[in-house]
Amino acid sequence: MFEVFKQPFSLERVTAILTWLVVTSICLYLMATNSNASALYLLGTLVLCVVYLLLWIAVSQESTTQISRKKRLALSAVLFFVIIGIYFVVPYNFIAIYMVIFSAIAPYLISIKRAFLLSPLWSIPLYLVYHFYWGYDGALLNAFLFWTFNLFALTMVNASIKERDARLMAEDSNRQLRATQSLLNQAVKQGERVRIARNIHDLLGHHLTALTINLQVASRKTNKDDTELKASIDQCHQLAKLLLSDVREAVSDIRDKGKIDLAASLNSMISMLPNIDVQLDIDEQIQLTNIEVADAIIKCVQETITNTLKHARAKHISIKLSHQESSNTDLPDSIIHIEMSNDGLIPSQIKDGNGLTGMRERIAALKGNIEFLLNNKRFCTHISIPLAQLD
Repeated sequence: MFEVFKQPFSLERVTAILTWLVVTSICLYLMATNSNASALYLLGTLVLCVVYLLLWIAVSQESTTQISRKKRLALSAVLFFVIIGIYFVVPYNFIAIYMVIFSAIAPYLISIKRAFLLSPLWSIPLYLVYHFYWGYDGALLNAFLFWTFNLFALTMVNASIKERDARLMAEDSNRQLRATQSLLNQAVKQGERVRIARNIHDLLGHHLTALTINLQVASRKTNKDDTELKASIDQCHQLAKLLLSDVREAVSDIRDKGKIDLAASLNSMISMLPNIDVQLDIDEQIQLTNIEVADAIIKCVQETITNTLKHARAKHISIKLSHQESSNTDLPDSIIHIEMSNDGLIPSQIKDGNGLTGMRERIAALKGNIEFLLNNKRFCTHISIPLAQLD
């Protein structure tokens, strides 16, 4: 009953509907056996109770469906007055359980502080109707008791919301920490490789170059009649050139192995995602050496995953990274494309919150482009980052 903004057949929603069914059945049974209510009167009561259930289901649907927050609040107001209408047709004040079920969705629509301030208004109609209309002497005490039930429902729902948000935040932080740790480890290794490669190139490479030049000069200055010495110097010269070539290859190999393994960082982030299937497709041609680009990509993927889990509640998410070389030879540019989409709930319109704004700012800092689209009932994110000017 407490986390009603869930899947259509979640335990909480089923429990709330079961509560409605039991309360409605008991009320109709008592009205049919203990009063002179006509069949038409009972039918009208049933219709009102069904309208209440349908409105409650509509209001308690996911917050990212086509129903906007204003419409949801309007439906909540209609639901409130339907409950009051039911008070006038049902002579049993335990029907106020309907108001307790209604209270369970209030913290999802308004702040808990405002819900507490409004809670007395939810019990006042119970007292007024059953005291003045039905003539119950204990209506005030009954209204007070159900007011405490409403407060209990509000408190439990609010605690559930905080616990869920804290859990999602902890999971999000843990995923981001794993990805950042992987990237940091690679950055440290990359820095060490670059340092070693630079030292080999600057020290050993320069010395070998000087040795090669000196051997070449010595070969030219050697007496042509002394063929054995000249052959020996030429052989040393060739060995020095070969060694210099090997050093350059070794330096290039060390630098090539210093490429950032983006797949490892992303896999460490998605390896423990709960209840979601992630399809990760990374072009093998992608060779990243810029830590800032890798960090921006990981942060954007992380934000997309967080939004998917928190808002879209999707079952599948697709992440594709591809590489493109520009066909313009005058302006050679290597571009990395990131395409992400999910099959979750689709908002009626795209509004940039802190997460999407942060993604735009990261990509803009890299002189890239980002677009958010609604395509075939999927929320899609397209990112393009030019790499050549950043290397």
